[in-house]
Parts: sequence; C-alpha cells; structure tokens
Amino acid sequence: MMVGAVIEDLMFFSRIEAAVAAAGGRLVRVSEPASLPEDLDVVLVDWSSRGDGWADALRSRTAGRVILFGQHTDLGAHAAARESGLGPMLARSALLGRLPRLFVSDEDGETPPVGRA
Repeated sequence: MMVGAVIEDLMFFSRIEAAVAAAGGRLVRVSEPASLPEDLDVVLVDWSSRGDGWADALRSRTAGRVILFGQHTDLGAHAAARESGLGPMLARSALLGRLPRLFVSDEDGETPPVGRA
C-alpha cells in the first residue's frame, strides 16, 4: 500500500510512518497536495494547515482514499472539510486511535472506512 502524507508536524508524521510500516506499506511525505504522486492508495492531510485550492489539488492528484484530520477544536476546518466534498475531518486523537488499522486491508483488499470522529 502506498500512502501519501501532507503533514507538517514531524512528530506526528513519525507516528503515521510507524503505523504504515507496521501495515507493510510505504509512506511518502510532501509539503502540499500538488506534489503528491498519483499512484497512492491513501492520502492523509492535515486539514487544519490547508491552503487555498487544496481540495481541487487533492481531487486531481489522487484516486485513492483521502483522510482529512486536524485539531478537534478547529470548527472552521471541520466545516471546510464537509464543504470540500472530500469527507469528514477526523480529530488527530481519533486518527491516532485507528492506527495502524487504517492501512491494513482485509481479505478482499478493502481498508476500513474512516467515518466520523
């Protein structure tokens, strides 16, 4: 599994990296969605630090699952995530609580849905 991450926080990134490795995947870190490789299965995006045009860049760069996350108190980011059509934004704690399950496929090759935090 190829996972892309748009995450500025290096400590948080290292936790994601360990979870992806535990699931047998490979992680690519980029600084903005426009730099994402196109062959990713999952993309993790720190939506709290998003810039203009991120939703469009994510739609054009990946056909994989997009998982948005950020601070649970950032209500503006939660609203922007819903409006983007990319899905709900998970709180960081909810994302961490689902690691490494988010990257482990079942016998049919399906990964678990993200759902709401």
